[in-house]
Amino acid sequence: MIRVEDLWRTYEMGGEELHALRAVTEHIRPGEHVAIMGTSGSGKSTLLNLVGCLDRPTRGSYHLDGHEVGSLDPVELSRIRLHRIGFIFQSFHLVPRLDAVANVELPMIFDGVAPGERRKRAMAALEAVGLGRWARHRPAELSGGQKQRVAIARATIMGPGLLLADEPTGNLDTRSGDQVLALLDQLHRDGMTLVVVTHDPNVARRADRVLVLRDGEIVRRVEGASVTDLAALFAEPAGES
Repeated sequence: MIRVEDLWRTYEMGGEELHALRAVTEHIRPGEHVAIMGTSGSGKSTLLNLVGCLDRPTRGSYHLDGHEVGSLDPVELSRIRLHRIGFIFQSFHLVPRLDAVANVELPMIFDGVAPGERRKRAMAALEAVGLGRWARHRPAELSGGQKQRVAIARATIMGPGLLLADEPTGNLDTRSGDQVLALLDQLHRDGMTLVVVTHDPNVARRADRVLVLRDGEIVRRVEGASVTDLAALFAEPAGES
């Protein structure tokens, strides 16, 4: 599903080049659950933004479902983000003035789905995440965990094959975080490809594989079940200074 080769993202700062990503090459198979870990500034969110077509690489290639993303125009990229990729963020990104069901309807509005069909599908999505009773509540009337479940319903309403999550439990208490992770686990069991940025080993352990970034490079690839000691995971390999 995802193939990136020699991917770089470079920014100009103060007349100097800052390499947020350096020569990243990786293949993520359809239906795989991959976690991305690393210390602050390691390039985790930059990589996620490139995979999500929210940014373009400075050089290198990115193929999604066999299609070279770099050759697509802005309209085509928007269609990919709408239909093939779902996004979940730490800060939820819900529209404050809209109730839960209206927030879930937003992607369908952009796709021209008729109002009656939008409402039916949005209500079914909220029921699926256990929030049917809260459909008419605005974000300010919902807990953090409820907001994130609304965000999951919105992210999956168009039936994407790929779900990207940036610290999906970062703003949640343990109980709410566990509920959100259970939903993500179910989506994975249903065949969705998951790519999750996290600093939490409890989240990473649920993944099939973990990519560890440092200074914009993938320095380790480990099984999710093996993640225990973050200090050891993020440590520089022996022989490096």
